[in-house]
Amino acid sequence: MQAGVNLNPIEIGGLLIGGLALFLFGLELMTGALKAIAGSRLQSLLGTLTANRLRGVLAGAGITALLNSSTITTVLLVGFVSAGLMTLQQSIPLIMGANIGSTLTAQIIAFNISAVIPFFLAGGFLLHGFARREVLQELGGVLMGLGLLFLGIEFMGDATRPLRNYEPFIAAMQDMRNPWLGIAAGAIFTAVVQSSAATLAIVIALGSQGLIPLESGIALILGANVGTCGTALLASIGKPAEAAQVGIVHLIFNLLGVLFLVFVIPQFAEFIRHISPSAPELSGTARLAAEMPRQAANAHTVFSVFSTAVLIWFTGPIGKLAQRLAPAAHKDWQLPGESRYLDESLVDTPALAIARVQLELAVLGQQVQELIRRSMALVVENNPQTLAALTEDDKAADALSTAILTYVGRLSEAVHTDGEGLQLVDLARIGVCLDSIREVATTSMLTLSQRRIARGVEDGNLRNIEASEFTQAVMENFSLAIHVIVHPEPDVVTGILNAKSGIEAQAEAARQHALQVLQLRNQADAVGFRLASDMIEHLNEVARLSRAIVKACRSLNGVQVPESLN
Repeated sequence: MQAGVNLNPIEIGGLLIGGLALFLFGLELMTGALKAIAGSRLQSLLGTLTANRLRGVLAGAGITALLNSSTITTVLLVGFVSAGLMTLQQSIPLIMGANIGSTLTAQIIAFNISAVIPFFLAGGFLLHGFARREVLQELGGVLMGLGLLFLGIEFMGDATRPLRNYEPFIAAMQDMRNPWLGIAAGAIFTAVVQSSAATLAIVIALGSQGLIPLESGIALILGANVGTCGTALLASIGKPAEAAQVGIVHLIFNLLGVLFLVFVIPQFAEFIRHISPSAPELSGTARLAAEMPRQAANAHTVFSVFSTAVLIWFTGPIGKLAQRLAPAAHKDWQLPGESRYLDESLVDTPALAIARVQLELAVLGQQVQELIRRSMALVVENNPQTLAALTEDDKAADALSTAILTYVGRLSEAVHTDGEGLQLVDLARIGVCLDSIREVATTSMLTLSQRRIARGVEDGNLRNIEASEFTQAVMENFSLAIHVIVHPEPDVVTGILNAKSGIEAQAEAARQHALQVLQLRNQADAVGFRLASDMIEHLNEVARLSRAIVKACRSLNGVQVPESLN
């Protein structure tokens, strides 16, 4: 060890690791609180996903700023593309915007607010622990997260302060002027901790002690942008090729951005110094320590904005290159009963996961609708092939229903707002209603079919104009209810709820007709009438459950309907 410099490796290592842990924990705490506060805003931002390129960039930047992580945004996009909710081309502007949004964290942590850190922690604790309003409690979480985040940077700064006069370390930092070495170090560290913000925090901590020149910091920042792509690539493992393409697009975008600047880092550093606040009254290490944190944050922001401004016009070629590197297989990857939209990465973000559950419930509704059609066919005709197909489809629908309710249960255990908790209850109610309709199809209707065959009742006794009109009305109502799960238009909701009296009148007309035709002249007539009446009751149950689904959808989405229908 260099003479004249007394270093305690254990103390330095403990402060550095502890500071990094505090920083990451504070970042996670702040991100979780921001997710809860911004839940409804996230949904509105997601409405711009399929808009033009500029709006896509703004949406990506906004979502990332609210979630405080470009990694989370990119993982979300992996899920969107793999679920077929958006195309790869539509996701590219959002990926670019995510890189811009992620620079907000760097801008925040570049401030020197050590004097107010205790107030952040104390104020955040008081709000989080004692405020009555939920939004104030979450705001307390944001303040506590910020306090811990800055406290972690303070710890890392304290850990590196003794290194100011340690020549081997200074020489190593100077070696980071070699851009390739700095980029490799930044990429590896970021990939290991899965947080580019952590890499930026270390760069700023080193800069605040005057231990690293801006050129070396830029190289590490460029490497962090490459390393952060690893999480999205990992998230695409086991998913369709379209999901891997999102991760590859993210990597291509950041690699191209790095290639733009790697050969002009000195000139880029001079530009950043020119546009950043300076401290000419200081000199040497003191001046570097005063200027470097903000310069590093500005370098990150300018790099992301510049890369997006250039590459936004090449989304087509970038997308095609990703598709060539990860070609999609021309087959259906989804197995029967397997969820398509439920994404484990969204469990901690109920505001986004709720929309996915709605989409999955609509898929389940379509499967149940097909089960009802086949079961009604079995009531009036004895077809072994239809029965076999019905049994297999029922198993698939049952598996999907179980997956949905299990996922909703996991969401209910995650941190969420009171409003999101009520929405989860509505989602569970819709799932239970669909499951009950499935039971009508696969239990009640099948029992009716078996009774008809055992008693030798002619299927013609179960067919008439009144019964057909009633059946058609019920099925149309159920079809609209499935549509409302994802598209809760007020007029459709009102129409379904208004149809109650009409469907009940059609059911009574069908019963009266069956009684008039059969006239209960013998035992066979009595059996036929009971079978017809039971089928009408089963379909009435489907109509009732359809209205229950619509009422849950109305509550879930806050749809306003006339007071008389409440």
